Amino acid sequence: MERRRRKCKIEEQIQIGSAINDNETPIFEPDLIRAIFKQIWIRKAQEREGTGIQNTDAMDSEIGAGTSKKIRPTFANPNALKLSCELLRIFITETVQRAATIAEAEGGTKIEAIHLERVLPQLFVDF
Repeated sequence: MERRRRKCKIEEQIQIGSAINDNETPIFEPDLIRAIFKQIWIRKAQEREGTGIQNTDAMDSEIGAGTSKKIRPTFANPNALKLSCELLRIFITETVQRAATIAEAEGGTKIEAIHLERVLPQLFVDF
């Protein structure tokens, strides 16, 4: 059972790596996405606690024995960060392509905010 789990994990890592490496376009840095997620986690924790005080040290600390779920830090798996980066890259690429199609259909050569506003509702449904 453990061997099969390891094999699946290795295959998953290979698929993630090949999906990211197949594209020649730049990708988002996992550290950037982690920092964005961290800010959201901090904000959500503060909303749950009902305080406006920022305590980023608690988010970086290690999980200790006996810590409750409320004060336990949140972290992201490195593979989840890579996949989040790839999803964000695909989302933005698709948005620009759809907006360019609309701009071209209207005879324009630039993508403007109005073109993005038109594609976003359907894009959110698709993703």
